[in-house]
Amino acid sequence: MNSSQLNVSNLMAVAMQRTQLSDFGPEHFVEPLEVLLKSMREEARLSPAGLRAQSERLINALCSRLRKTAFLQKHPQVLNEEIKVAAVIVGLPRTGSTMLQRLIAASPKLTATRWWETIFPMPLEGEVEGDPSGRIQQAESLVENIMGAAENFDSIHPLDAHAYDEELTLIEQSFISNMPESMMYVPSYGKWLLQADQSNAYAELVEYLKILQWQTPKRRRQQWVLKSPHHLTAIDTVLDVFSSAVIINTHRSITDVMPSWYSMVGSLTEADSDAEGLRQAQAKHWTWRLNKSLQGFMKSRAGHADRFMDIDYRTLLDAPIETCESIFKRAGLTLEDEDRQAFASHTKNNRRGKRPAHQYNLASFGVSRKELESEFDYYQKIFN
Repeated sequence: MNSSQLNVSNLMAVAMQRTQLSDFGPEHFVEPLEVLLKSMREEARLSPAGLRAQSERLINALCSRLRKTAFLQKHPQVLNEEIKVAAVIVGLPRTGSTMLQRLIAASPKLTATRWWETIFPMPLEGEVEGDPSGRIQQAESLVENIMGAAENFDSIHPLDAHAYDEELTLIEQSFISNMPESMMYVPSYGKWLLQADQSNAYAELVEYLKILQWQTPKRRRQQWVLKSPHHLTAIDTVLDVFSSAVIINTHRSITDVMPSWYSMVGSLTEADSDAEGLRQAQAKHWTWRLNKSLQGFMKSRAGHADRFMDIDYRTLLDAPIETCESIFKRAGLTLEDEDRQAFASHTKNNRRGKRPAHQYNLASFGVSRKELESEFDYYQKIFN
C-alpha cells in the first residue's frame, strides 16, 4: 500500500478481508480516521517501512472493531459486566504515571490493562476460550519490532507485552487518541483532536474493559486502575464516565518532562521516517500541544477539585509504598498486609537501574529551558 492508497475504504476493505466480517458497528470512527489519514498523507513523510507499520496499526484497530461487533452480537451478556474504576492516573507524559500504575495495580485488589490486551483485545478466529496465547505471541513479536526500530527505546520506556500499560490503544480503536501524534508527525490531526467530542471513544473504552473482564473473570473481584496522559484532553468526559474514581494527577518539573518526552516522541517518529528535522518539528508541535491540553485541563480541574489527588514525581521515587498507601486511603480502599507485600515485591523487582539510562539534550530539539519555563509558568507556579 502506498500513500495514495491510504484511505478509509481501502483500510476497511483489508480489515474485512482478513476477518471475513463486515459490520464495524457505529460509524463515529470514520471522521477521525479520515482526518488522521489526511494528515498522514500530507504531513507524516513516512518511509515505505513506516507506511507499512502504521497502516498495519490502523488495520489491526479496524479488525478489532469488526471482531468486537461480532463478539457482542454473540455474547450480549458481556455488556452486563460491572466495571469498577478505583483510580484514573492523569498528568503530563514522563511524570511517573507508568511506574505508578504498575506499582499500585500490583495489589491483588486492583487490576489494569496489560499491553498485549490493549493491542489485541478481541479473541482471534478459532481461539480456544480462555487461551489468548496466540494474541500474546503476536504482541511479543510486535514489542521486539518496536524495540528494534526505535533507537534506545529500552532506556526511555519499559515496554513489555505482559506488563500493565495504559489503555490508550483501546481508546485508539475509535481513532481518537494522541498515540498517532507520538509516533508520526501529524500536527493537523492533533489540532483537530483538541476540539473533538471524545464521548463515543470513552463509551467504547468501557465496552472493551467489560470484554477484557469477561475474558478474565477474576477481575470481577478487582477494581481497575486506568492511566494515560491522553486523559488530559478529555478530562470532563473522564470525570463523567468514571464518576466514582479518584483522579490522580502526577507532576514533575516541566524542564525534565519536555526533553524526556521530545526524546521518546523523536525516537518513535524517526523509526518510521527518514525525513530530516522531524525531532525538532515534533518538539515544536508537542510544546504547543501539551500547553493547550494542560490549559484546558486546568480549567476543568478547577471546578472539580475534590476529585483530584496530586502526586509529585520525586515523592513517588523516594517513597513509592507510602504513595500507594495514601492513594488507597483517598480511594476508600482497605489496605492490608498482602497489599503492602505486593507493593514491596514489585518495587524490588522493577528498579529503574536495571534499564539503560535515558540520555537526552534539550538543545538538540531546538527548544530552550527559558522558553519552557515561560510557556508553562502558570503550571509551575501552582504545582511548584
